Amino acid sequence: MMQQSLRMCRTLARRHAAAAAGPWPRAGAWCHCGFKSSRRYNSRVISVTAQATTAPPPPAPESAERSELASRAVPATIYSRPELYDAAFSYRDFKTEVRFLQDVQKNHGASQQLTSVLELGCGGARHLANLAKAGVPKVVGLDMSPDMLTFARANVAKLGARAQAVELLEGDMASFDLSHKSFDMVVCLLGTFSHILDTQQAISCFRRVSEHLRPGGLFVLEMAHPGDLFDGTLITGESGKEVWEQPYNGGKIFVEWGDSLDNFDPVTQILYRTVTISVFRGDEVVDSVDEVIAQRQYTVRELELLAGMTGFETQALYGEMQLNVDLEHEDAYRLVAVYKKV
Repeated sequence: MMQQSLRMCRTLARRHAAAAAGPWPRAGAWCHCGFKSSRRYNSRVISVTAQATTAPPPPAPESAERSELASRAVPATIYSRPELYDAAFSYRDFKTEVRFLQDVQKNHGASQQLTSVLELGCGGARHLANLAKAGVPKVVGLDMSPDMLTFARANVAKLGARAQAVELLEGDMASFDLSHKSFDMVVCLLGTFSHILDTQQAISCFRRVSEHLRPGGLFVLEMAHPGDLFDGTLITGESGKEVWEQPYNGGKIFVEWGDSLDNFDPVTQILYRTVTISVFRGDEVVDSVDEVIAQRQYTVRELELLAGMTGFETQALYGEMQLNVDLEHEDAYRLVAVYKKV
């Protein structure tokens, strides 16, 4: 009964979000694009996938139907438009999330003080910039998108003297090697890990993380809440569709995540999700991006298996980036897993 109640709360929260996201553009005034987000209203609301940060896996034998689904997914050109990406997902409370990471270090880390962080799929470097502002002396961001890294460097430059704490590197999160650098913590936020579609690449990512952590170091991984997959709200037509808008250059950005024609492959556990970002000036669309992005949906047990295979043990499973919200909490809307290198 408790599980059913929690699922209902998450579903109602999403419906409330869709209703509250208006005003909707008039019919025919906008077009489609491609992304992933999971949104709950009340200031602590939303989460999204960051940019694709790993190369696609080798092709595997597949049915004609599965091949057709895969053909709809394209390289995520939204990440070549970092200014739109940054504006669309600027609702995240990065300062509060950095405090959460510092609290996680105090509660679960080998030392109380967080002195070094590596972020996989760093995007526009918003988390990294706030880590530097918070006084973390070494923060490193890894991303596969040159355009996103250029945008990130511009954001970091605004930090002034604290910009020296930040290093931004181009690389694949499944195969990176940072020349013997080691960290207190590695983070992979905003559902970025779901861009790894292949199991062997997922194992490789966990191994690369372990090799870059100090003894007792932490791996913090943020994904969709597991209930969203198993109660069907993540993958079922209109119930998985979410919309919101953000101010942008005197107008607004309208984001739609999901489409009634989106597909979930239960064999590969890959969700083919349509995402649209449209830029409005008044009621007119002046720019837009439309894509289908492939994202693998990992279960908690799969992630725990990956962790156990690569020298980690599970420390905590939170329901959002707050220490007092676990997966069963009524406010839980994400999975934030903390793994410790042993």
